[in-house]
Amino acid sequence: MAKGHIIPLLPVAHLLRRRLIRVIVLTTPATRSFIVDHSSSDVITIPFPHGIFPPGIESSDRLPSMSSFPRFAMSTKIMQPDFERVIGSLHSTRPVDFLVSDGFLGWTLESVNKFEIPRLVFYGMSCYASCICKAVGDGSLLARASIRVRE
Repeated sequence: MAKGHIIPLLPVAHLLRRRLIRVIVLTTPATRSFIVDHSSSDVITIPFPHGIFPPGIESSDRLPSMSSFPRFAMSTKIMQPDFERVIGSLHSTRPVDFLVSDGFLGWTLESVNKFEIPRLVFYGMSCYASCICKAVGDGSLLARASIRVRE
């Protein structure tokens, strides 16, 4: 749903394919050409919710402003039934060994649990950045920090 999240996943897909693991990327229509141009994985398209944004706005880099991001993030959950239909179809013809999903799409855990498919979460940022975010989120990093305002 964001190029900055898609781009780091493509080398992971490449490494999996080198180990003879079939990789299928699920994406939306407006992002499909980007995936096809930058990956040799199979691609399945699922529709992006209609009526929330103008046609073609299916990734965060296309948003009219970042103030639209919360609405964009919430709209991805509407794709869950289509996602589950595809996963169910794939899983019924050939068992899906695991799913790699962006941490941004937390609802995918609920979906794969229905099919008893293991889910690996991928965070595109570095380990250092992830640790800093966790420390800040836990409150331990900035707990003793004080802010001084200069006049």
